[in-house]
Amino acid sequence: MTDTDSSAILDDRRERRRLPQIGLALTALYLVGLVIYLAVQGQNPAELQLNELGDFLGGISSPLAFLWLVLGFFQQSREIRLSSKALNLQAVEMRRSVDEHRKLAGER
Repeated sequence: MTDTDSSAILDDRRERRRLPQIGLALTALYLVGLVIYLAVQGQNPAELQLNELGDFLGGISSPLAFLWLVLGFFQQSREIRLSSKALNLQAVEMRRSVDEHRKLAGER
């Protein structure tokens, strides 16, 4: 394995970890902001009735669900891009292999 291969693998690992880290950071920021907002407003979700609590939880979780949906979309897009790159490299290698076999068959 060459230095460029190992650096490409390390870059791929870093990029693979980046989206979850961004998601976790934004989730933590959102939750901290929510707690601060509730503290400033003087509201306590534990005092809500069950139907109101359900509405509250649905309302605060929907932005997080959308965030993780978008991050999943970006992750899937990246994986598809890497797969197509790998397929292109395989096609190039197969063409080289066919050319080598033709050369060997022509020599006989």
